[in-house]
Amino acid sequence: MAGLSEHNRRRGLVFAMGGLGGLVMLDETVLGVSLPAIQTDLGLSATTAHWILNAYMLAFTCFAAIGGKAIDLFGLRPALIASCSLFAVACLIAGFADNAALLIMMRVVQGLCAAIMFPITFAAATLTFESDERGRALGVLGATATLFLAAGPLIGGVLTDLLSWRWVFWINIPVVGTAGVLACMLWRAPDAKSARPDIDRIGLILLLVGLTALIFGLMEGPDAGWGTRLIYLSLAGGIVGLSAFVIWEVRQASPLIDVRLFQSPAFTAGVLVFLLTQMSKIVVAVLVPQYLQLDLSYSALWAGAATVIAVLPIPFLSAPAGTIADKSGSRRPVLGGLIVLIAANLCIGAAMLLDNYLYLAPFLLIWGIALPFAMIPAGRITANAVPAEKQGEVSGLLITFRLIGATLGVTLGSVFLAIGAGFPAVFCTVGVILWAARPFAGLPSARNSRLHHDGILTGY
Repeated sequence: MAGLSEHNRRRGLVFAMGGLGGLVMLDETVLGVSLPAIQTDLGLSATTAHWILNAYMLAFTCFAAIGGKAIDLFGLRPALIASCSLFAVACLIAGFADNAALLIMMRVVQGLCAAIMFPITFAAATLTFESDERGRALGVLGATATLFLAAGPLIGGVLTDLLSWRWVFWINIPVVGTAGVLACMLWRAPDAKSARPDIDRIGLILLLVGLTALIFGLMEGPDAGWGTRLIYLSLAGGIVGLSAFVIWEVRQASPLIDVRLFQSPAFTAGVLVFLLTQMSKIVVAVLVPQYLQLDLSYSALWAGAATVIAVLPIPFLSAPAGTIADKSGSRRPVLGGLIVLIAANLCIGAAMLLDNYLYLAPFLLIWGIALPFAMIPAGRITANAVPAEKQGEVSGLLITFRLIGATLGVTLGSVFLAIGAGFPAVFCTVGVILWAARPFAGLPSARNSRLHHDGILTGY
């Protein structure tokens, strides 16, 4: 932009990209408050309603591994224009949808676009800033995105109560339009040209088939019957597809996901913790507002406001959690955070049985305080467990497993609610899963290893 200094151009680009990354994260949590209204308005079953959430997560998850490669294939600006434009169109149509099929279809399109938009935010910062400034730029991206995440339940409640659930989709249009236009205007391509990447198409197909079949079988099992041929074949197909994906990837020179990284115990433990914390996060962000509306008869507005207490600490404690891990190692913060998360989930489930928000709120706050101390150091330990040339790949892997965890969280909630187990059972089960995974999360101390600033982004 004419008349704009280089310093201000780069600063503006980071904030524009932060808005896009935040919008992607907002779309994960904002619908949790609006889901009961959508379900009632369109006459949907609980399982179908949760597909509105999982369709986005599933598409995002399956294509996140190659979303960043679109930048190298087509250039950052063309990829940004195409993904932002299509995302805006999908939001417009989703807001006008009068049936589940169209709404779910548009959510798939949104997830595909998010799989390109989200890696672009990383690429813009790493390509624009030198290594000595890159950490701060990524920190701004992380803080912006997690603020959107924290505001999701409240925004969803306000829009649903005061306007309509349709505005949960339409509000995205001015945000993606403004941030996308600013990013395109402020972006300046680097002089060095990168080689066109190879895309593992067979690996992509196996991942897509395996994940879709597995998630479909888990979500539809309560309605269709676990012993039916459709569900049996779906679950079996998912297991076979994902197994074939792993076998195929091991043999590839340029794999979609380098599964050989999991030979490192520290890396595997870090990824496991990261996946489980994301699962817990989406369960709280989606199911707490639903519980408040369906069981306590809260309005969407008050349900969203009441949920903010859980997610508000996350953007403010992410950076301190990373600093503590840098100074004292990751093992203690991760294990301590996990223990508190286990207790918080069990207490949230117990408090829900009392049908009183005053008993529930303190445990939601404790959960929100503990989450960053388990999640951020876990991301740090995965970065420190691999060589420098693998840092970019690790970032992509964490995005993928973050989304897998979120998808599993939505699936777990929908299955339990479909069989009539209730909200308390979901949170108690999450607590049990975290407890069962605790022995596998015994991360080695990394006192002498610093976070590679080109790698993991705190808050993401």
